[in-house]
Amino acid sequence: MASKSSEPGPSLEVGATVEHAEHGPGRVVQLVRGGRAAMVRFERLGKLDIHVGAHELKVVAAPPRARATSVAPPVDTAPRLDAAALQLLEALRLGTVPGAGLDLYTVGRERELAAIDADLAAVRAGQGAARVVLGDYGTGKTHLLEHVGARALQQGFLVGYTALDPIDVPASNPRRVHRGLVHALRHPDSSRGTGLMPLIERARGHERVKARFLGASPSGGRHPHLSPALTLLNRLDDTEAAPVLDWLEGAPQDHTPELNARFGLYGRNALPALMDYRPWAHIYTHLLTGLAGLAHETGHAGLVLLLDEAEFFRTLGSENRDFAERLFRALVAAALHDEPLPFDPALEPRGGRGDLRELPHRFTGHCPLYVVIAMTPAQAGDHWVESLLPAHRITALSPLGPEHYRALSARVIDLYAARHERLAPKRDALSQLIGDLMFKGLTDGSFQNPRAAVKFVLDLLDLSRHAPDRVRLAVDELKRLWY
Repeated sequence: MASKSSEPGPSLEVGATVEHAEHGPGRVVQLVRGGRAAMVRFERLGKLDIHVGAHELKVVAAPPRARATSVAPPVDTAPRLDAAALQLLEALRLGTVPGAGLDLYTVGRERELAAIDADLAAVRAGQGAARVVLGDYGTGKTHLLEHVGARALQQGFLVGYTALDPIDVPASNPRRVHRGLVHALRHPDSSRGTGLMPLIERARGHERVKARFLGASPSGGRHPHLSPALTLLNRLDDTEAAPVLDWLEGAPQDHTPELNARFGLYGRNALPALMDYRPWAHIYTHLLTGLAGLAHETGHAGLVLLLDEAEFFRTLGSENRDFAERLFRALVAAALHDEPLPFDPALEPRGGRGDLRELPHRFTGHCPLYVVIAMTPAQAGDHWVESLLPAHRITALSPLGPEHYRALSARVIDLYAARHERLAPKRDALSQLIGDLMFKGLTDGSFQNPRAAVKFVLDLLDLSRHAPDRVRLAVDELKRLWY
């Protein structure tokens, strides 16, 4: 007898209607942790998003599919607000913040920001800089890296960011780290896109680039990867250039033989391999410093590399952990080219064959590079970090206290009250109440980062404005869940 087939139920996705055993019905507003958890807006809590595990939710209905309709835009009767501030307010509501607005929700980090500004100034002045940021979960390491990236972009740097993990971007595999940093490279002019294409477009036909990389000047130096790549890219259109740029960005599979055959490259004009070999740390830092030099020759201030969640290298096996440590040392040696280090870069083991094996960690000439590595410290102390960098280049983040989050709440509330003036009399009470809840949410992991916390502030302010009688119910429910 044939079994009766059943239709699969609706899946957990943004907009789906769900049921929770304790909170009742709600709607999914965001999937987090790869879909293993969700932010849900439950009906009984108003405009609050609660973090719950996916296994706790029963999906009742799939999200409604949008239909093309003509809806008149709502009439905005709110007070006029400065355009930049209004843009910032709306970005905060979406959980994203434009670079110019990071100062608004950065509190208690004056010492750390002063060190970052000094590092960027040193790189612009021709020196190198590197820093390790240590902080327990919830202290704002990722937020500080965002701040570094925003300040660097404002000052004309290119910015690469990647979050390390044991599977996709392990620190033991230099090519994968290079790919993470460069494939989504950000530029000061965001309208030009990401990756290497905007940089290559500026480099084509540039006299300083010719002098530095293509032998047009006796003082120039030949880069094993960039020199043949730039020579080739100067004669290709954008469509033909795409696979070459993908190769230069560290494509998941090395296509060097195919590219050399396609474009008839051999000898000095051939593209050398970019393999996923663990001992090639010095080869990839040589390439990254070459890109820093290329950025400088095309009018940028240099290159900033941000590596987040570096603590995951400790979860690797002993051999892979050794290769990860080698990559961190190679990055530091490339950035701090004229500063005494706790290790000797000349004694670092090198992989590769022939000329690639002999490459220094840093390309010749002026290569303005700033490397920032953020990680959670080891429980028994981070003696390894002390063997990587001088003590003055290690920043330990202390946890922020409730007073900092009250100050943060006050800043957001001031901005909000400029648009909705009737909330101004409640500013102090709301600042303390919301600040205390933010502190609790960030310290216990309910909020993954300060942006989520600021979005929470706006949700409570919306609730306070639209349904003030429900605020106390929502706050009491949160206290019951968190305390």
